Amino acid sequence: MARMAWRLIQRPMVAAAYALNVGVRARRALVRRRRRHGSAPEIIRAGLEDCWDETHYRASPGHFRQFWTRDLSFSAPSLARLSPTHRDRAIRSFDWAIRTWERRRSHITTTIHYFDQPVDVFDYGVDCLPLMLAALRRLGAEELLEEHRPWLEGEVRHYMSEVVDPATGMVRSDRKYSAHRDTVINRCNAFGNSMVALLAMSLVDLEWDLPKPMQALAAAPQSILLDHFWDERGFFVDTIGDDSPSGEGNIWPFWTGVITDDGVLRKALGELEERGYADPYPLKYEVTRRPELEPWFVRTFMPDYQGATVWTSLGSMYLQLLHSFDPVQARVEMDRYVAWIERDGTFWEVIDDETGRAYRSNFLAPSDEGMLWSAIFLDLLENPGEPPAIMRVSPPPPVSEVVEAASDGA
Repeated sequence: MARMAWRLIQRPMVAAAYALNVGVRARRALVRRRRRHGSAPEIIRAGLEDCWDETHYRASPGHFRQFWTRDLSFSAPSLARLSPTHRDRAIRSFDWAIRTWERRRSHITTTIHYFDQPVDVFDYGVDCLPLMLAALRRLGAEELLEEHRPWLEGEVRHYMSEVVDPATGMVRSDRKYSAHRDTVINRCNAFGNSMVALLAMSLVDLEWDLPKPMQALAAAPQSILLDHFWDERGFFVDTIGDDSPSGEGNIWPFWTGVITDDGVLRKALGELEERGYADPYPLKYEVTRRPELEPWFVRTFMPDYQGATVWTSLGSMYLQLLHSFDPVQARVEMDRYVAWIERDGTFWEVIDDETGRAYRSNFLAPSDEGMLWSAIFLDLLENPGEPPAIMRVSPPPPVSEVVEAASDGA
């Protein structure tokens, strides 16, 4: 009942966001969208500046002009590498968000909407806490982590009760969660289990108490993915029982730092390329649309929003990963990204797979623009010699140390 009541409270705020989307589309129709000028790096830098509102980073200056936990978190390592100013702003953003959640007596949410209202869009985020803890560690925000440690450790306990099956240590299969692909139904999939493994690794890195269901996982975090989602043909399936890869299922195991084997990375990205996930640009969630995965609202008003369309967040991660072992091919794809960025004067959220231009819906606003996650692509352009800006780069500790830490936290 409490879960249902909270969702009812959140619905007006989500509805307000969609009303804004309609307003953005109307404005674009009347006065045209904002177009930035210059080179691709200049266009992206201008968009990033517009994402900053003096207290926190928003996901975009368009219709996603709210604080989105996952967007800032997975962009944070690249933001920090771009400049000390971006790093400082990212830390300030997380500080603002945590204080807002504490003040509102809220758990961590996917989003903080208008009037500083915490909202989950559309369910509790399987990724928000793991990504945020990892991002804070990558940012070197030790003071912030220590100051808010009691609240954050409470959020770990809440996450365990909401997400992790105590019998298996995996994501529960009897509930649905918000994820990076948040307009489809997500349960126990490769993305979610990458997040559980990332959380276990982060707790060990931070030397915080390790919940009992995570102790075995912390000793071999890659096992949760390799044992249940890896297909011998050379890719990760999205959910157990699938017979084909998904875009996100073959990016996030590596972007979290859970899977570090270069051979596995080469095989997975090679399969995505061969099967058409990088066409016309990197990267699609699916090669062809699967409307049966879309809730009725998405099927009706935003068809194929997160299906066979190109998502530039996944694409930017894909390009950083690809560049780590095949810089020549990555450069070809990077140049294609640069061409559409300079053609359109913005960094799109979603690109239509058939036209190669911004995704458009018949009802709601088209693709958003000037995305915060463009920092990942800009980082690649400006720092091509650096390794991918993944969520965890520290080498895993010896198993004996993990077991000792787990025993101390039990």
